[in-house]
Amino acid sequence: MTILFINGSPRQHGNTATLGERFLHNLPHTTIQLAAHDLHFVQDHRDTDLPQQDLTDDYEQLMTSFAQADDIVLGTPVYWYGMTGQLKVFMDRWFDSYTNGFAFAGKRVYLLVVCADAPQTKALGITQAVQHSCEWLKMSFQGTATVTADGPDDVAAMTDLPASYWQLGAKLHAQN
Repeated sequence: MTILFINGSPRQHGNTATLGERFLHNLPHTTIQLAAHDLHFVQDHRDTDLPQQDLTDDYEQLMTSFAQADDIVLGTPVYWYGMTGQLKVFMDRWFDSYTNGFAFAGKRVYLLVVCADAPQTKALGITQAVQHSCEWLKMSFQGTATVTADGPDDVAAMTDLPASYWQLGAKLHAQN
């Protein structure tokens, strides 16, 4: 089993990255920092003769790693009541892959969300977007773990993580 952590935060060493690394502690995994990659917005070419594909950015390279993983851990802070732009653009591009026959089916997806306050409420839209995307692409959405963190080192300093973290972690460990 292979695990891929996709950090959607623009802060490559921030709370979301720290939460992902804590979540995957002692599990072999690969980490992708979306902020370190060039990703273009999806272009809908269904009404043209152009292929539904953009080979001028890093997306195809990222999807090579995605293809090799059985378990996908997505991480994002809440930005303006939604996922970060980096993660949204990456997920929007899944349409390119779907159109070109990419094998999403059967992958297990776990979502980690960091929010300054009320993460269970403010993460709801993100959770629904990921869950519905997984259903459409026939991936298995495993759930969401949310934590409250605002300062730069809050997640690193946490001694008591919420129940959602431990429950989601148990699901991942049961698979690996």
